[in-house]
Amino acid sequence: MECMEWSVSPLPQLVTVGYGVWKPGMRHFSRNFGLYDVLFVRTGCIYMAEDEKEYEVRAGHMLALEPGKTHVGYRDSTEETELYWIHIKHDSAQSRISAEHIPWSLVLRKGNDSDLAPANRPIYMPKYGYLELGEAWGILEEMVQLHNRLSVETVLKLQARFVQLLAKLQELVRTSEADSRSGRLAGAVAAYLRRHESLPFHTGQLENEFHYHVDYVSRCLKRHTGMSPLEYLRHVRMEKARRLLEQSAELTVKQIAEMVCMADANYFSRMFRKETGMSPAAYRKKRLGYS
Repeated sequence: MECMEWSVSPLPQLVTVGYGVWKPGMRHFSRNFGLYDVLFVRTGCIYMAEDEKEYEVRAGHMLALEPGKTHVGYRDSTEETELYWIHIKHDSAQSRISAEHIPWSLVLRKGNDSDLAPANRPIYMPKYGYLELGEAWGILEEMVQLHNRLSVETVLKLQARFVQLLAKLQELVRTSEADSRSGRLAGAVAAYLRRHESLPFHTGQLENEFHYHVDYVSRCLKRHTGMSPLEYLRHVRMEKARRLLEQSAELTVKQIAEMVCMADANYFSRMFRKETGMSPAAYRKKRLGYS
């Protein structure tokens, strides 16, 4: 399945939501506007074209029509069609990515109390296709009900359900792609590196454990986490170093370096600064509230 990758923040904004039943012979009018128009067909079929590309949106399918593109019905409905639709405003650029290439385990930079603005992070919206929508139908129905009786009391509930819907759609995409060979291998390699973070790193270990050439193992892990095996292992060790710095005021930086398999304290400090943006001593001082 193809997905749209949105860069956030801020989050996409819900403009409106609706529900309708199309009778045979109805056809969507032509429109080009600055919002995403996302259709969810529960029964029947609607025939939509976007900049002349045609989509049959059948029961269980969804289609995300994009802002700035002309969408129009290219054929009359031939059966009664039940559908939900939402309009979304999101001004950040979007790119396209195949669901099997989404780096679900990509390690993102964590915010800290020095940040003055939220960092941009990716979220994924399916473009078109069939999904086991299940719970999503209930969320859509509740959104319509909240919208129909919109008040000060319900406005936040409606926005919360919208975010819940985005999360559910992304979860469904991930679930549908979770059984890909590269995804399974990347997850297994990441788990292996976490279990063996205290051992010296050798590429031969990965080949012996997973029976693939290390280049293939590295490509799979890079695709799904954004890191090579060595980079991922270093990240795991830096996570451990941060916990030790936060929890053990008695340990020296040199001792902590040795505990995360880095005998050279200077090298450890450079890697820690690269990971966190500050030295181990400064990190500890900030976390433990030293003056």
